[in-house]
Amino acid sequence: MGIITISRGSFSRGVEIAEKLAKKLGYECISREILLEASKEFNVPEAKLQQAIQDAPSIFDHIKDGKKKYVAFIRQAFLEHIQNDDLVYHGYAGHFFAKEIPNILKVRILANLDYRVKVVMEREKISEDEARKLLYKIDIERRKWSMYLYGIDTNVTELYDLVLHIDCIDVQGAVEIIYDIAKRPCFKATPSTIKKIENLLANADEYSNSII
Repeated sequence: MGIITISRGSFSRGVEIAEKLAKKLGYECISREILLEASKEFNVPEAKLQQAIQDAPSIFDHIKDGKKKYVAFIRQAFLEHIQNDDLVYHGYAGHFFAKEIPNILKVRILANLDYRVKVVMEREKISEDEARKLLYKIDIERRKWSMYLYGIDTNVTELYDLVLHIDCIDVQGAVEIIYDIAKRPCFKATPSTIKKIENLLANADEYSNSII
């Protein structure tokens, strides 16, 4: 049994890798499900949670309904879900939510800019110049978001156990590499890691109740 979080640079085919990996392992593959669970549990519109987890911070985030409140709700939903084990999570902030938990395999999928530009042009049917501007905007927002909430750039390699550059290997190659590593004993759940998740969840629940 194990848990894998996949952090992906924008337009780096991380979703495709996560889905293929989960299928190969026989694991559950989740992303938006965490937002839906948090939305239902805390009676917050999914759109607000999506904005909190995706957009860069603004001056309004210092008011009572800022990002930190909604991110706390999402983190609690994440911790509740990973108690089930055997899953691949490729939603936003999984690497941050799992930072304190040993045995979770934390993966980062990257691609060089030219590769990503081509993917954006094909998917969005836009020009190269428009694609570069879009990627620049997304990258800046994600960096601001991670620095604001956690004081660390999402690209810092110390957050991950494995960093793969998808422009150097194909999707299936990435899946095979992650699959082989995920099977190692050090990434399997143990009584101590299960207890760690339970303790973090208890603290998260207490904090969420204090800010509702």
